[in-house]
Amino acid sequence: MLHTALQTVTIAVVAGVASTLLGRRLRIPPILFFLLLGVFLGPLGLGWVRPESLGNGLVVLVEIMVAVILFEGGLSLSTHSFRKAGAAIRRILLISLPLTGLGAAVLGRLILDLAWPKALFFGALIVVTGPTVVGALLKAVSLSPSLRSLLDWESIWGDVLGVLLSGVALKFILSGSGHGPERIGFLFLERLLLGLFVGVLAGEILRRWVFPFVMRLQEPALPGVTAFAAALGIFHVSNLLSEHSGPLAAAAAGLVLSIGKTSAIEDVRHFKEQISIVLIGSIFVLLSSTIDPFAVAAHWPGMLVVALILGALVRPASVLVALAGTPLPWRERLYAGIVGPRGIVALATVAYADILLKGDPVMPIITNLTFVIIFLSGAFATLVSRPLAALLDVELPSSGLGILIVGIHPLSSQIAQFASQRIPVAFLDTNPSTCSLAQGWGHQTVCADVLNIHVYEEALEQGYGRLLAISNDDALNQLVAQAAAVQLGPHRVFRAKADAAGDPLLMETPHPPRQAFGSGFSVREALDELKQGRATLEVLSVDGKVADHVTPLLIFTEDGKGVEIVENREGIRGSALCLVRKPPRPDDRQAF
Repeated sequence: MLHTALQTVTIAVVAGVASTLLGRRLRIPPILFFLLLGVFLGPLGLGWVRPESLGNGLVVLVEIMVAVILFEGGLSLSTHSFRKAGAAIRRILLISLPLTGLGAAVLGRLILDLAWPKALFFGALIVVTGPTVVGALLKAVSLSPSLRSLLDWESIWGDVLGVLLSGVALKFILSGSGHGPERIGFLFLERLLLGLFVGVLAGEILRRWVFPFVMRLQEPALPGVTAFAAALGIFHVSNLLSEHSGPLAAAAAGLVLSIGKTSAIEDVRHFKEQISIVLIGSIFVLLSSTIDPFAVAAHWPGMLVVALILGALVRPASVLVALAGTPLPWRERLYAGIVGPRGIVALATVAYADILLKGDPVMPIITNLTFVIIFLSGAFATLVSRPLAALLDVELPSSGLGILIVGIHPLSSQIAQFASQRIPVAFLDTNPSTCSLAQGWGHQTVCADVLNIHVYEEALEQGYGRLLAISNDDALNQLVAQAAAVQLGPHRVFRAKADAAGDPLLMETPHPPRQAFGSGFSVREALDELKQGRATLEVLSVDGKVADHVTPLLIFTEDGKGVEIVENREGIRGSALCLVRKPPRPDDRQAF
């Protein structure tokens, strides 16, 4: 038995991590790989993964996973993103989710003949989208900041509300007819308020006392481990006080830490992301291996009809109704309605209920129905999310992302003036007097610590998805690029060489930023040439071949809607801002 349990967990972890790596490599959500491998490796396939060998341990692992996912989800949210799409977020949570749940319950009742308590339980658990699938989708598709915020907030708080509602419905099922509607409402309100209270209180304790103490110990590994223990503790204590309130408490505590800008938050996020990769993948594989579609073969036609109607009609209609009248453009509303993949929290919730209601003949139907909805919605999101974003014109290409510029001088001012004709551009500097100089030149500024990674997190939410480090100090450029790459990604961070000679003391990083303006360019040399009149900045039409005395810096994209930062001289076409060097005069040449 011990060997079987160890084998099951080991293979599930390996399969889960391998699926995550494959999904990242293909830039698609890995949920399909989780589901397929779970079935293939489970009792219906090779039989290598046997969840029954874990006994009640599977429930424990599921609860740990939910606590970590929602705590990390709360950490990833910010009040700025809520302000950007606050009306849409509120309406999607308060209108769309209940409509989707009610529609799912009606479908379960009419098509599968589920009793109303079981139908309402199914409707409550299936409303969730989930950060595990939506987060992977947002990494694969670059969307507008408002649409990103909407999908992100729905995935976190939709999970929380779904777990709360399904927990209340499950309580009603277990107690038979012992609870009337008023009692059900009271239970939900009790869990909602208690979960919020425990989460906010615990988050404040962590923010004010625990993490400052941990940071004073100066051990880089401690913040993440402390947060992991705190997430489990908060989840468990809240559940002890009121059943199924733990998910809300974990998410609320994470949000408090995010809003409070806790100094250790990035160490915590990094550790939580690593733990989440292991937990999510392995437990998704474990839960998928419990599915037995042959046990409910007679109900499969009805289950497929429910899944298709829910995804093709109920979800889009409820989102469009909820978002009607909001500032969100209709294309973004339609995208949010069509793309709504269900995630692991729905599967974990139904697996938990299946264990509590062991032997109930209806639970295999609900379990398999949840599985097929997750599979179909995940497959649809995987295959359609990027083409649909392009079709609806809601995908934001990298050339359309705003640029933060570090380094204020005449050259960077001209670059900003050129780029701001198409995209948002702002200067980032720590010194208030330098920010005032940029403002005097007519530029937007962000006056903040350039080495604070939270600055780049907020900048990304405001549409500034790229950074150009172009100061005349190579060390500063490198440090800024390293800080920005944590949030923006190294592929969206550009660093220009400050000194033609370079600095041998600079250390290369595993994921270096991209080279801006080519290897032959240096900021100090360009500034010197501009100051002495030996070079000018001109907008030229470039057609593939660039003269030796011309260095392209920025170029408009062909559609005229974006700006690309030039990395090399080859294959450049279009309207470009170029550094044009003048031929040397005879009296400037050295005599030999």
